[in-house]
Amino acid sequence: MIFDPEKRELTALLRRLPDSGQCRVLEIGCGDGRLTRRYATHVNRILAIDPDEALTTAFRADGVDANVDLRTMAVDRLELADASVDAVLFSWAL
Repeated sequence: MIFDPEKRELTALLRRLPDSGQCRVLEIGCGDGRLTRRYATHVNRILAIDPDEALTTAFRADGVDANVDLRTMAVDRLELADASVDAVLFSWAL
Protein backbone atom coordinates (compact mmCIF):
# COMPACT_ATOMS: atom_id res chain seq x y z
CA MET A 1 0.00 0.00 0.00
CA ILE A 2 1.32 3.42 -0.97
CA PHE A 3 0.84 6.17 1.60
CA ASP A 4 0.00 9.59 0.16
CA PRO A 5 0.31 12.20 2.95
CA GLU A 6 -0.87 14.98 0.65
CA LYS A 7 -4.09 13.13 -0.18
CA ARG A 8 -4.70 12.47 3.52
CA GLU A 9 -4.12 16.13 4.31
CA LEU A 10 -6.50 17.25 1.56
CA THR A 11 -9.18 14.78 2.67
CA ALA A 12 -8.87 15.88 6.30
CA LEU A 13 -9.06 19.54 5.31
CA LEU A 14 -12.13 19.12 3.11
CA ARG A 15 -14.00 17.27 5.87
CA ARG A 16 -13.52 20.25 8.19
CA LEU A 17 -14.44 23.04 5.80
CA PRO A 18 -17.81 24.64 5.44
CA ASP A 19 -19.32 24.27 1.96
CA SER A 20 -16.01 23.85 0.14
CA GLY A 21 -17.45 25.30 -3.06
CA GLN A 22 -17.68 28.67 -1.31
CA CYS A 23 -14.63 28.34 0.91
CA ARG A 24 -11.72 30.81 1.02
CA VAL A 25 -8.34 29.39 2.00
CA LEU A 26 -5.01 31.00 2.88
CA GLU A 27 -1.99 28.81 2.16
CA ILE A 28 1.20 29.95 3.85
CA GLY A 29 4.37 28.63 2.24
CA CYS A 30 2.85 27.51 -1.06
CA GLY A 31 6.23 26.89 -2.67
CA ASP A 32 5.99 25.77 -6.29
CA GLY A 33 2.24 25.23 -6.04
CA ARG A 34 2.17 21.44 -5.98
CA LEU A 35 -0.28 21.28 -3.08
CA THR A 36 -2.08 24.48 -4.02
CA ARG A 37 -3.16 22.92 -7.30
CA ARG A 38 -4.72 19.99 -5.43
CA TYR A 39 -6.63 22.32 -3.10
CA ALA A 40 -7.72 24.63 -5.93
CA THR A 41 -9.94 21.99 -7.49
CA HIS A 42 -11.97 21.75 -4.27
CA VAL A 43 -12.31 25.26 -2.89
CA ASN A 44 -13.64 28.55 -4.21
CA ARG A 45 -10.62 30.80 -3.61
CA ILE A 46 -7.03 30.39 -2.43
CA LEU A 47 -4.62 33.11 -1.38
CA ALA A 48 -1.23 31.39 -1.74
CA ILE A 49 1.85 33.13 -0.36
CA ASP A 50 5.53 32.28 -0.18
CA PRO A 51 8.53 34.52 0.55
CA ASP A 52 10.79 32.70 -1.93
CA GLU A 53 10.60 34.43 -5.31
CA ALA A 54 12.27 31.50 -7.11
CA LEU A 55 9.49 29.19 -5.92
CA THR A 56 6.63 31.51 -6.81
CA THR A 57 8.26 32.10 -10.21
CA ALA A 58 8.32 28.33 -10.77
CA PHE A 59 4.67 28.20 -9.67
CA ARG A 60 3.73 30.90 -12.20
CA ALA A 61 5.71 29.17 -14.96
CA ASP A 62 3.49 26.08 -14.60
CA GLY A 63 0.35 28.21 -14.67
CA VAL A 64 -1.85 29.51 -11.88
CA ASP A 65 -5.50 28.51 -11.61
CA ALA A 66 -7.97 31.37 -11.92
CA ASN A 67 -9.16 30.90 -8.33
CA VAL A 68 -5.62 31.24 -6.91
CA ASP A 69 -4.22 34.62 -5.86
CA LEU A 70 -0.46 33.99 -5.76
CA ARG A 71 1.80 36.45 -3.95
CA THR A 72 5.51 36.52 -3.19
CA MET A 73 5.60 37.74 0.38
CA ALA A 74 6.32 36.80 3.97
CA VAL A 75 3.38 36.00 6.20
CA ASP A 76 4.22 38.85 8.57
CA ARG A 77 3.55 41.29 5.70
CA LEU A 78 0.09 39.93 5.03
CA GLU A 79 -2.83 42.08 6.07
CA LEU A 80 -6.27 40.46 6.02
CA ALA A 81 -9.60 41.60 7.32
CA ASP A 82 -11.17 39.55 10.11
CA ALA A 83 -13.03 36.49 8.86
CA SER A 84 -11.67 36.94 5.31
CA VAL A 85 -10.63 33.28 5.06
CA ASP A 86 -12.28 30.07 6.23
CA ALA A 87 -9.11 28.01 6.65
CA VAL A 88 -5.36 28.49 6.88
CA LEU A 89 -2.97 25.87 5.55
CA PHE A 90 0.60 25.70 6.70
CA SER A 91 2.21 22.39 5.90
CA TRP A 92 5.41 21.07 4.41
CA ALA A 93 6.99 24.49 4.96
CA LEU A 94 9.77 25.61 7.28
